Amino acid sequence: MYTLPFLIAKLADIGLTTVYMFVAAIVLSWAVDHWYGPFDKKVHEKRSTLSLALEIVAHFFLLGVFAYLIRNVIERIPYPLEGVGGFQHRRLKEVEDAGVFVIIYLFYDEHLARLLKYFATRVFPGNASNSHAGSGLGKFM
Repeated sequence: MYTLPFLIAKLADIGLTTVYMFVAAIVLSWAVDHWYGPFDKKVHEKRSTLSLALEIVAHFFLLGVFAYLIRNVIERIPYPLEGVGGFQHRRLKEVEDAGVFVIIYLFYDEHLARLLKYFATRVFPGNASNSHAGSGLGKFM
């Protein structure tokens, strides 16, 4: 059975880890958007479908690398409540899983969202009129 100090230290670490991942995702998605520049449909219309697919793969490749790096950086940030009630920051499962980072990154990476939308309409032209209301990427479409 866990002690109250252990649970407090763990819950505080979960919250802090989530904040770290949120900030990292916002900053990195902004940096990637800045690097790729604004999505320009006219420019992308001139590119081959294979070229667009490779750009999407590059985005997800970067996302995987970023998730790995962020997870490792956060694991090494000293935690002020380390040892309270026997709590160990490095054993926190939320540090091992970068799911929060990935979700927030995907939500804020506007270039990727627009690219995926354009790619889908290009590969599946019959679905171009479908509404994406309610989807996480809907605000960018």
